[in-house]
Amino acid sequence: MLANKNYENDIKYTMQLNRFVFRLLGIWPYMETEPSFFENIQNILLILGCYFLLCCELIPTILYIIIIEKRTRVRLKLISSVMFTILAVLKYSNLVFSKNQVRNCLMQVRNDWRNVASASARHSMIDKARTARQLLILCGIFMYSSGLYFRTVVPLSKGKFVTDQNITIRFLPCPSYFVLFDGRISPAYEIMFCIQFFSGFIKYTITVAICSLAALCVMHICAQLEILKALMNNLVNESEVKNLDKRLAVTVEYQIRMRNFLQLVQNTLEYTSLLEVMGCTIIVCLLGHDILTEWEDQNVVAMGSYLVLLTSIGFNIFIFCFIGEQLSLEAEKLSLTVCTLAWYRLPDAKARALTLVIAMSNIPTKLRAGKFIDLSIRTFGDVSNVFTIKGKLIKIYYLLGC
Repeated sequence: MLANKNYENDIKYTMQLNRFVFRLLGIWPYMETEPSFFENIQNILLILGCYFLLCCELIPTILYIIIIEKRTRVRLKLISSVMFTILAVLKYSNLVFSKNQVRNCLMQVRNDWRNVASASARHSMIDKARTARQLLILCGIFMYSSGLYFRTVVPLSKGKFVTDQNITIRFLPCPSYFVLFDGRISPAYEIMFCIQFFSGFIKYTITVAICSLAALCVMHICAQLEILKALMNNLVNESEVKNLDKRLAVTVEYQIRMRNFLQLVQNTLEYTSLLEVMGCTIIVCLLGHDILTEWEDQNVVAMGSYLVLLTSIGFNIFIFCFIGEQLSLEAEKLSLTVCTLAWYRLPDAKARALTLVIAMSNIPTKLRAGKFIDLSIRTFGDVSNVFTIKGKLIKIYYLLGC
C-alpha cells in the first residue's frame, strides 16, 4: 500500500504541465511502462520535425547574412536571432541525448511523492511544486507572447511594396535567402511565413521545457531539504532509544538520497543551464544594441519587439538564478538547524553518530551552470551589470558618431 494515498493526484499536479511541454517536442520519457511502437515512431517524427523547422530558419538566415546583407548594423540585428536558434538546437540536442538522465530525475520525484508519509512533508512538497508550476507558467507567458509579437506583428507591420515588374514583395519574420526561389513572393511567402512561425514556436517551447525541468527538480530538492530539517528536529526530541535508532537511520538515508538526487540534477542540467546563462547574456547585449539602433531610426514597432524579447530572455536567466538562490537558502537553513541541534539530549553514542550528518549538512548546496557558474541572484546581478555596461558603451559609440 502506498504511503501517500493522494499520490496519483499529487504527481499529476506536479508534472502535468511539464509532460505537456515535453510531449510537444517528442522527448517526454516514459517511466513506468515501455512506449509502444507507434509512440516511438511518433516521438521520432516529432524530433525530426523540430530539427527540420529549426534548420529551415537557421540555414537561410545565415545565407542571407553572408551573401545578401552587407550592412553591418543589419547583420548585428540578425546575429541575435541566429544565436538564439543555434542555442535552441544545442539545448534541444542535449535534452534528446540526456533523455535517460531526465527519466531518472522524474522517477526519483515520483518515488518521493509515493513514499511521503506525513502531512507536513506533503504540504512542503506541494508548496514547492506550486512554485515550480508558477515559474513554468510565467516563462511560457513571456516567451510565447514575445514570440507571437515578433513573428506576426513586426513583419506584418512593415507592409508590402510592388516592384517595377508588378510583383508584390512582403517581409518574413526572419530575413532569409533561398537559393532556388524568392521567399517574399506568393505562394512561397505564405509557406515560409508558416514555417518560420512554427520554428519560433519550437524555439520558445525548448526554452520553456528546460526552465520547467530545472524548476521542477530544484524546487523538489528544496522541499526535501525542508523535510530533512524536520527529521533532524524530531530526532533530538525522541526519548526512546529504539525509536531513536530508527529515526537516525531514516535521517541518514534521506540525506544520502537527497544528495544523490542533487548530483543527478546537476549532471542533467549543467550544460543546458550553461548554454542558457552564457548564450542569453550575449543575446541580451545584442538586443541592447538593436534597441538603440531602432530608437535612432524611430522604428517604434521593432523597438517594442526587441524590448519584449529582452524582457523574456532576461526573465529566463532570472528563473535559473532564482531557483539556484532558493536551493542555497534552503541549504543554509538546514546548516543552521544542524548547528543548533540540542544534541546534548541524546546518549553519547547517538550524539557521536550525528557528526557525519552535521558535516554533510554543512557542505555548500548550490546549483552550478557548467560546474563553475553559481546560479544565484548575485549572478543575475552580474548579468544585469554586463548589459548596463554594454548599453553605456554602445551609447557612447553613437554619441561620438562612429
